[in-house]
Amino acid sequence: MKHDPVFPKTVLFGCLAVLLLICFHRVLLNDHQFAYRDSAHYYYPLYQRVQLDWNEGRWPLWEPEENSGMPLLGNPTAAVLYPGKVIYAVLPYAWGARIYILAHVALAFAAMVALMRSWRASWTAAGLSALAYTFSGPILFQYCNIIYLVGAAWLPLGVLAADRWIRLGSRRALLGLAFVLAMQTLGGDPQASYLLGLCACGYAVGVAWTGGRGLAEEESADAVAEPASGRKWGRWWNYPLIAAGLIVWIVVTLELARTFPGFRPPRPPEKPTPPLPWMRWAPLAASIAWGLVLIFFLVRRRKANRDAALERLGFGLAAAAALALALTAAQLLPVVEFTQRTSRAAEEGPHDIYPFSVEPHRLVEMLWPNVFGTYFSRNACWADLIQLSTVRGKIWAPTLYMGCFIVVLALRAFSIRRGASWRVWLSVVVVVTLLGSFGQYTSPIWAARLIERSTGVSWPGIGALDPPDVNPLRMDRLLRDGDGGIYWALSNLLPGFRQFRFPSKLMTFSMLGLAALAGFGWDDFCRGRGRRRGTIALAACLLTLTVGVLAAWQFERPAILRSFEKATLTSSFGPFDPIAAYGETTQSLVQAALVLAIGVVVLATAGRRPRLASFAALALVSADLAVANHRLIATVPQSLFEAEPEVIKIIKEAERKNPSDGPYRIHRMPVWDPPIWNREASSDRVRDFMQWEHATIQPKYGINLGVEYTHTMGVAELYDYEWYFGPFPRKASVEFAKYINVEPGHSIAYYPRRSFDMWNTRYFVVPSHPGNWTHEYRGFASFLPESEAIHPPPMVERTPEAEKRARDWVENHDYQILRNKKMFPRAWVVHKARSLPAMEGTARVGRAGPMQEILYGGDPIWNDPTMNIFDPLELAWIENDDREALDGFTRGYPPRSSEKVEVVYPHGARVEMTATLDKPGVVVLADVYYPGWKLTIDGAPAPIYRVNRMMRGAAVKAGVSKLVYTYEPASFRLGGFITLAGLGVSALLVAFVAWRPRTPLPWSPVDPDPEAPTPAEAG
Repeated sequence: MKHDPVFPKTVLFGCLAVLLLICFHRVLLNDHQFAYRDSAHYYYPLYQRVQLDWNEGRWPLWEPEENSGMPLLGNPTAAVLYPGKVIYAVLPYAWGARIYILAHVALAFAAMVALMRSWRASWTAAGLSALAYTFSGPILFQYCNIIYLVGAAWLPLGVLAADRWIRLGSRRALLGLAFVLAMQTLGGDPQASYLLGLCACGYAVGVAWTGGRGLAEEESADAVAEPASGRKWGRWWNYPLIAAGLIVWIVVTLELARTFPGFRPPRPPEKPTPPLPWMRWAPLAASIAWGLVLIFFLVRRRKANRDAALERLGFGLAAAAALALALTAAQLLPVVEFTQRTSRAAEEGPHDIYPFSVEPHRLVEMLWPNVFGTYFSRNACWADLIQLSTVRGKIWAPTLYMGCFIVVLALRAFSIRRGASWRVWLSVVVVVTLLGSFGQYTSPIWAARLIERSTGVSWPGIGALDPPDVNPLRMDRLLRDGDGGIYWALSNLLPGFRQFRFPSKLMTFSMLGLAALAGFGWDDFCRGRGRRRGTIALAACLLTLTVGVLAAWQFERPAILRSFEKATLTSSFGPFDPIAAYGETTQSLVQAALVLAIGVVVLATAGRRPRLASFAALALVSADLAVANHRLIATVPQSLFEAEPEVIKIIKEAERKNPSDGPYRIHRMPVWDPPIWNREASSDRVRDFMQWEHATIQPKYGINLGVEYTHTMGVAELYDYEWYFGPFPRKASVEFAKYINVEPGHSIAYYPRRSFDMWNTRYFVVPSHPGNWTHEYRGFASFLPESEAIHPPPMVERTPEAEKRARDWVENHDYQILRNKKMFPRAWVVHKARSLPAMEGTARVGRAGPMQEILYGGDPIWNDPTMNIFDPLELAWIENDDREALDGFTRGYPPRSSEKVEVVYPHGARVEMTATLDKPGVVVLADVYYPGWKLTIDGAPAPIYRVNRMMRGAAVKAGVSKLVYTYEPASFRLGGFITLAGLGVSALLVAFVAWRPRTPLPWSPVDPDPEAPTPAEAG
């Protein structure tokens, strides 16, 4: 056909506009806001908190509203310095939150088009790839976890830049790659930039190893038959070798699972199993091993007199990564400073790496949209009937659907043995990332345990499947289900990878690879490469399979509904609806059958009427994705975000009647739902979620409304601060068991009560219903003693009407507010001290004993006559190294009522205190001790001492003194200088690249004109 760029461009961007309107019409036209998962309670208030500092002309450095203070710039999800957030500065905040998401959806689409056009794909192929990538379930659903949408939006441009450097030697591409890596990192998704760098390195090694074979443009019909390398992987003996390797891997893994637990040290009572001794050294060992492999590889190449192409490619990629690090240093250094002090970097007790693993059977969702049913409007999902583990799977994206027609085209182009090298590269990326996204489900340990549960055939000594609510290290000393799998290998062999979470995030790379392969598949078909009948036959086979499954589904309807009715799949979306679930699957199969049938017609038409086929293919994919995935976008009216939360109103009224002496904190237990949600369906459960969580100030809803939270859960928490608040089981004494109406000795989830007292907690927002007191998110027993109920008011008389109101409150609202009678002030004075050994690293050694001494208060639940009770209002625990410096201020004077400290926070990064002391002493401030804080006393610089393991202490003389804390992190200053230097270097490199834009490589072809007609367009 003739080259006509206007037609495909017009249709292509028309499809984009229609899909954006269908998916996002409520936020664009109905004054709605994104409301599901983290989009509502996490990112909306967090980004607003950042913008408030910008609006007041301050660097957003510190957030005092959570966890007794934590870095804001150092929080990777805050994306403080990401340039894309200028949207929030030029628009009203509510509109900024909407446009920020839509802009990145549009960026993902445009970037995918640019990537495909750089590979000489036709406009139709580029459009199919862009639609499939941008509006696939795993990408589109990231609107509710915006940092991962940012990473996905920039990813195609990063792949484009890496390809043009490796394939064409373009220096401009290196600058582009550095820019993309920087944008992903600043946008809050450093894992995407990490994985992009790994993919680029693999591509470079593959191309250099094969001498560039397979990089020629796909201009001839027989190019597909060209091997991607000179190696003949089709030799028959390779397959037995691969099978033997798999068998060895399975046997060795299972034997290690049987023997390794014997090397663990003994487990302390009621504590998680200690890790294997070598685990703390595994990341360092992996880094050394990779370094030795690289050196060996380079030495061998030199001895073999190979060309230096790989070294040049590697140097270019390293230079791009270094430039990206320099450009992001102002944010990255504070992030590293923070994350290295969190539980993610703990030497023992590593964080769980397996949540949100993709169950392998969910791959059918790529072919059949929402085949297991849906949530949101009702509980019509039956996926949990397929139980691959005792742990209920967490859903990262409700659907993996990217279009069954797209899957046909992608399978047609998939190749790991022959074809253009970038096609082989994408195919390998798809395989590796798909397997990696399975998380724990690629481990032989999991498979063997599942077989034992299903058939009774077991491998001796490896144990059963992970128990529900398993710790990162099992209590029974055995290995986890996922240990020994592909994601486990990535986490242990790749330096730093273990600090990332959620295997499902690898699906972003899978979606990009499949979408790109689908574009190639369309062009291959239109050019007549290979046999067209094979592609049509594949689509017809999938159509036949779909129709067959649909027929069986209809034929077995009574039996299926009976099994559904027996299922107990209740969730927060309400009771399981068997009829709706059956209907969702039926609709899924009907939609897939229609799409495949139309797809067969489109493919059959492509040879005779390519222009019509192009239009039909774009329209088919757009309609398919719109029908399947538009329901992923959950919103609520913007007015719900603007209303004052109910809990804040109640606390304000309580404070009006009984005001506190100074600032105070609130502890809101992190996660629970009203019981009624599990028993009654709702027409809009997402709205219910948002309204109830907003009303009960689930973090972070209150951070912009004057609320300071004692302890919240987010991306990461300071490791030493977490020691104060981790729950552990305790047995109820006879007296306390009677108080909470349980049997003596009943297990209770106990939160160290003194922790909350010491950290200035005045109010507890906790469930009304305790469950069985053992669940950490409902076990509020610790907060009952020495507290008074503020809301709902206690029953004065136990009349039937009062009891009915109480039951209704528990069922439908399920929260209560308690006021702590034992709250410590925000700051106080002590004249005594106990010294403790200084803490080093992030190991348990040196922490357990001292923290137990600090936290023990002899309350009704934790009462041990063998332990001593120390009063933190009379003494402070100080580091041994500070003993001499504080000797003159800890002479043991008794506390005096005339001594007081007033605390004021002009803004987040500044604390002003007026201290009145009768004798020299230590002023303890219940804010976290963290590097970067400076102190002046009466205008003179003074040292900040670490007291009580995580609080700030100041040595103050007698009299009235003015103390001022300011947050001036050296990491930000140093990072800022590096970033400025990086910007300067970037300017010089731009000038240099303009002069010499390319580095000739042995295989580099002439750089094609991206606007020239492709073979498919030229006909």
